[in-house]
Amino acid sequence: MNDPGVSRPLSGRARFRWGVLSRPVGADRVARRTFMSIPRVSSRRILRATARGRVVVGYAIDPAQVTPLLPDGLVPARDEGTTYVSLVGVELAALRVLGVVPPGFRRVPAVELRVHVHPVGAPDKEGTWTAQAHVPRRLVAWGARLLYGERVAVTSMQPIQRKPVDHVEVTYRFDWKGREQRVRARGAHPPVMPGPDARAHALLHPHWRFSTARDGTLLRTRIERPAAPICRVQEHHVSVQWPAVYGDIGRLLQNQAPACVLLSPRTPVALRWPERE
Repeated sequence: MNDPGVSRPLSGRARFRWGVLSRPVGADRVARRTFMSIPRVSSRRILRATARGRVVVGYAIDPAQVTPLLPDGLVPARDEGTTYVSLVGVELAALRVLGVVPPGFRRVPAVELRVHVHPVGAPDKEGTWTAQAHVPRRLVAWGARLLYGERVAVTSMQPIQRKPVDHVEVTYRFDWKGREQRVRARGAHPPVMPGPDARAHALLHPHWRFSTARDGTLLRTRIERPAAPICRVQEHHVSVQWPAVYGDIGRLLQNQAPACVLLSPRTPVALRWPERE
């Protein structure tokens, strides 16, 4: 029997509906009622946090291969004739939702597969669409589905950060059907600010996050995240069963070498309420 808290991998032309939500218990039930009672004011920041140990592994893919796998209303963002699909590991620390620290949620790790996109006819609104995310907490998955209509699977996850004097090493491990998936990067200290035209800015600091509402309407969420220094990556390792975990989009990454790997030690981030595109 399928776990109602776990989303299946993508397959074929993407048609997105909200998944079945696991039934919250105890504190989760209280948090759910609280979320439902909050008035939605799009200009208000719903979430603030510090993104720690953010690893971005970017793959350059033919846009024609990505297009059929996107929701209606989105097209691949192009960078020198290619589209970037990024595997992102991050740990959100000092998390606050509407100014309140959720009990037991001081730190929330996540691993996401994102496609860099923009709405049809609006290349100035470049952002990302999350094909699949993995988190260790059901309430986090429930909130992401409720507020942003995103595909989120619940699984065991272990972020590991090591900070010797001369480098920082970050590893994200999560389980998928009994098999460990892993992304790791090691970067040199001290971090440096990338140049103003560097590709790192587009991959690390997208201004918009796109998703799909229950009725198929495209949603956009404003992300506030300043430019921040990054560590020069000395080595990296990715071990993922791409088609099994990420479906057709994952199949595009099988046997692909990353075009770039980025490591950002620490960045403040804020998300606003989603709006209809």
